[in-house]
Amino acid sequence: MRILGALLLLGALDPPSWPHYPSPQWFFGAAAVCGGLWAGAPTLERPEMRSHRLKHQALRYRNTLLAAVAALLAATQRPPVWLMAVEVLLLLTYLLLVDAGAAPVRTASRQLGQAAYAYAASALVLLSALAPVTGGGWGRIVAAIAVLGTLGLLLGTLRLRGPAGHPRAAASTNARRH
Repeated sequence: MRILGALLLLGALDPPSWPHYPSPQWFFGAAAVCGGLWAGAPTLERPEMRSHRLKHQALRYRNTLLAAVAALLAATQRPPVWLMAVEVLLLLTYLLLVDAGAAPVRTASRQLGQAAYAYAASALVLLSALAPVTGGGWGRIVAAIAVLGTLGLLLGTLRLRGPAGHPRAAASTNARRH
């Protein structure tokens, strides 16, 4: 998991565009690897507030910070399409593995279904982001289809998960308590 976090942050900095001589990008790349190794481990603690200090909050929410920082770094770069696809795959894989480690009570078929929905939604968003919609009325149609498709996949994931009062959700909650 730590290596996946380091690769996620490093890939967000667009390493193929770096010069071949030592430059500030190499320093930021090393800092990203160190940050990814620190924040990559999943947080398995109970969600209780121990302190409001920034370092305690960063330690508690390091998985969320890692994903958010990777997304922000990738948004500031203009990487090639193949690196965008790799970064989306790394981010999704990291988030799904962290989620699977934090809640191992779910069945494998449910986790596989949620992963399939998440990868499909991300592929749809990536393809719509790369679509050439610079002119005419086609841009709005493509954007509407992408939004509706992503919303449908999100609702499918939530339906697969089940509502909070559903018997499956109550059974998994009781199984975690015992």
